[in-house]
Amino acid sequence: MGMLEIADFAIAVPDDDIADLRRRLTATRWPSPWPDHDWAAGTDRETLERLIGSWADGFDWRAHERRLNAEPQRIATVGEGRVHFLHVRAQDPVGLPLILTNGWPSTFAEMIPLAHLLADRGHDVVMPSLPGFTFSDPPAQMPAEVPTHERWHDLMTGLGYRRYVAHGGDLGAGVTSRLGAAHPESVAGIHLMAVMGAADHHDLTPDEQAYLAGIDAWSQDGGAYEHQQQTRPLTLAYGLSDSPVGLLAWILEKFRAWSDCGGDVSSRFSDDEILLQASLYWFTGTIGTSFRPYYDFSAYPTPRPDMGALPTAVAAFPADIAVPPREYAARTYNVVQYTRFDRGGHFAPHEEPDLLARDIHTFAASLDA
Repeated sequence: MGMLEIADFAIAVPDDDIADLRRRLTATRWPSPWPDHDWAAGTDRETLERLIGSWADGFDWRAHERRLNAEPQRIATVGEGRVHFLHVRAQDPVGLPLILTNGWPSTFAEMIPLAHLLADRGHDVVMPSLPGFTFSDPPAQMPAEVPTHERWHDLMTGLGYRRYVAHGGDLGAGVTSRLGAAHPESVAGIHLMAVMGAADHHDLTPDEQAYLAGIDAWSQDGGAYEHQQQTRPLTLAYGLSDSPVGLLAWILEKFRAWSDCGGDVSSRFSDDEILLQASLYWFTGTIGTSFRPYYDFSAYPTPRPDMGALPTAVAAFPADIAVPPREYAARTYNVVQYTRFDRGGHFAPHEEPDLLARDIHTFAASLDA
């Protein structure tokens, strides 16, 4: 590991960038309407137009910027680039430190309430932004010279944490799994909201068969975004980096489809919460680089990690993309804690932070006993 250089960080979007965003929003060239414009064929126009109107006139970026800058944001330079992270310290750090990794299309902002709930329970919390997301540099090479999980380990040990627990969902679950497999001497356990596909599919139970069938059905109906981001991400990136409406439409569909909102995204996310996520991608110009994990996974496959006996907890939220049964997760992981919740979805750090914080804390406490 190289020397870890750490500096305080504050977001400072130029006034010209805010003015440019509003100009683009007010000059939107809308597509010709369809006879039926509900969510069946993609993002609903009525919902999108309402949000665009708010983004152009009413959304107070500066207020959100001040709020985010009140959080303990840092930039660490180690290896091949800078990693943006929040370092939320417990007043009385009696529990194991934690590293939390977000997925897509999330950002660090979504996980801030979760980090504070965990700090209140006695855990120091490190929350890095994935490479190429918001304020973290994208990998300079293809494939990345240093995998994300190794950068995370360098960050944690550079901060003085020799033993810690890792949590992740979506893309973050993959990073967390590889981190635990690579450094079981430091990672006391991993807490996941998604699991790797099992290498062994013999003698599947009915629940496992239903789970895999559900994944296949979802891939057919809702997996086009993933295929595009894995195969031709740059073609998509040009449009979404030039059009804030296109960017918002792309991620809004996911916030609705993957959350426990019953079809009404506003029941789980306020307009400001959705527009904050879109603004972070827009002002940093990172929607295109946020596709890199998808492309790299497909173009540069790496050996499957052996999870061994590493203690693993799985938190299963009913409205997530897929809800793995315990027995399926146990084909790959040493599952010592499995919790199936009755509410929440893909964005559980935002949707159900109290439930998730309690589950992570319970797991970490069991490792520290």
